[in-house]
Amino acid sequence: MKLDFLFSNRDFRRSWRDRLTPRFSRAEEDLAQNAAEAGAREETKLALPPPHLNTAVRNMSPRQLAAWAHEMYLTGALTWEEYRVAGFHAELHPDYNATVGALTGHPATPDRPRDMVREWQDRLAFYHRHNPSQDPQVRRVEKVLSLLSTQPAPTKGRRYF
Repeated sequence: MKLDFLFSNRDFRRSWRDRLTPRFSRAEEDLAQNAAEAGAREETKLALPPPHLNTAVRNMSPRQLAAWAHEMYLTGALTWEEYRVAGFHAELHPDYNATVGALTGHPATPDRPRDMVREWQDRLAFYHRHNPSQDPQVRRVEKVLSLLSTQPAPTKGRRYF
């Protein structure tokens, strides 16, 4: 079946993209330009890490760690690859109890708080033992551990989780 009629342009003066583009008056163009500049300034503000996140990394659950990693990814402190390492904890997988939990005998407890700095130090030690020092995975774990280690103590007030 020929479908050329779907892709043909009957109006040779303009493309279909031009017909769908909204036309603004001069005042509306100025408002749109100012909004775009304000949005660009807002994006540069979001690219910097927040001054403090109210997280207790020494008493954090894997689910809270995933939310923390997502927040750090959105602020630009973590790259996508680093976020993939930190944000997807094994215990959050729905089949954990049937796979890893069945082998270890420990069911998943994704909401149980634990010392995440110590867990990441153990993970880094494991990667140092079993991977070359220039492995990108080792550098990603080091970056996540350094971000976790530099988190200030939580203060009263706004919480991210």
